[in-house]
Formats: sequence, C-alpha cells, structure tokens
Amino acid sequence: MNKILKLSAIALLASSTSLMAQTKSFEGPSIGIFGGAIGAEADGSVTGTATTGSGSLGKVSGIAGVDLAYGFAGGALAVGATYVPFKAKFGSGSGNDTTSGTSITGELSDHYTIYIQPTYVVNKDSALFAKVLYAHADIKTTNTTSASSDVDGWGAGVGLKTFLTPTTFIQVEGNYTDYDSITGTKLNSTGGGTTRVNADLKTVQALITLGYKF
Repeated sequence: MNKILKLSAIALLASSTSLMAQTKSFEGPSIGIFGGAIGAEADGSVTGTATTGSGSLGKVSGIAGVDLAYGFAGGALAVGATYVPFKAKFGSGSGNDTTSGTSITGELSDHYTIYIQPTYVVNKDSALFAKVLYAHADIKTTNTTSASSDVDGWGAGVGLKTFLTPTTFIQVEGNYTDYDSITGTKLNSTGGGTTRVNADLKTVQALITLGYKF
C-alpha cells in the first residue's frame, strides 16, 4: 500500500512539474510591437431641417502599436494594454442637402485598449487565447460645427501565441469592437436649419505581434 502511495505521489509530482514547464513561457511580463489592418465602419442616420437620410461607409487602414501584457502563474490568464499612435479613418451616411454635404468623415487617434485574456496552453511553445477588451479613442471629424470628441467601446477577440525562442514570440489575432454612437451637428447651407448626424461606429482588426518575454 505504501509503495502504491509513493508511486502515486511521484506520478503527481512529475505531472505537476511537466505542467509547470509547459506554462512557464506564458507567465510574467512581456512587450510586443504589432501591425496589421483595421476596418472602421460608421452606420449613419441624418435628420434635420429639409434633409433626411442614412447610409454606411467603411474605411480600411493600416495599423501599428505597442502591446504590454502580464501573464499570471499557471498561464491561464493574462492582462494587458495596447496603444496605437496612428490614425484610422471612418465615415457616415449623408442626407439630401447636397449643397452642404451632410456626410461626416473623421479619424480615430490615440487609440488604446485594456484587456483580460483567458489562455489555454497547448504546449510549452503555443497557446490559444480569447480576449475581452475596453477601448477608447479620440475623434476628429470634418463637415461638422460640433461633434463627439472621443469614443468608448467594448470588444472581444481570439488568437494564437507561439514562442520562437524561450523569450521571443509571434502572436496572431482578430478582434471586434463596438463603440458608443458618434454624434455631430452642422448648419445647412440653405434655409439656416441644423442637421444632426448619429453614427454607430464599429471596428475589426487583424493583427500580428512580435514580442519579447522578460
């Protein structure tokens, strides 16, 4: 009986040691530089004096930024943040006031996210992950007299992280973010009325990250 207990303890210890070895790569702090594409779309509705309409306009832009993350012991969960110093363009629909042009175009800038990343470690070099994120960005619009200056959103994503060496990794992911509505107003060129534009902004990103684990 004692021999069986000893063998069981040895087997459990070996199993725990093996699991710890597999998850070690995914524990601790890391930094990454990512690049890829972002698609931004605004579904817009336009209302006001002598004008009404709706539409949708999408823009695809290149994107690049920095990712800082920390993986907890066991590798099953990570938290992190990203920052994008570049701009992504978007647009909204237009109404029938053709002389003033009621469409709204704009740019997202200083975009950052804070995320929680549940992780499933496949082996010592690879892991699958999901991501839940909060996003914030500044907005600069054109063709408006007043408009939203920033926007918040929530999103989710999935991806794969693979270590190339004990300290360097490559990560591929896709994510989707749904933001608060963007509002804008402008004075019409005819009749002196005011046109109001409301646009629901969404983004989709496809990213590749090259990173270093400390």
